[in-house]
Amino acid sequence: MTYKQVDALLQWSATVFILAGHMLNSAGPQTWPYNVFCFFIGTILFLAWAIRVKILAQIVVNAASIVITGAGVVAGVASFIK
Repeated sequence: MTYKQVDALLQWSATVFILAGHMLNSAGPQTWPYNVFCFFIGTILFLAWAIRVKILAQIVVNAASIVITGAGVVAGVASFIK
C-alpha cells in the first residue's frame, strides 16, 4: 500500500466507526457502551491519520477526545466485569 492509500484507509475506517457511534447514539441509551467503543476506535484511527499528515489541530482534538472517551470505555469495561 502507498502512503496515500494508508491515509485514505485510516480516514475512511475512522469515518465508519464515528458514524456507527452516532447511529448507536440515535438509537437510544440502551446502546451504551457500544456507541462509546465505536467513537473511541474511530478517534484512535483519526489520531493516527492526523499524526501521519502532521495536522496539529486534529492531533490535539483527537488526543483530547481519546482521554474523554477513554473514561467511557473504562466504565463500559467495568460494567461487563461486574
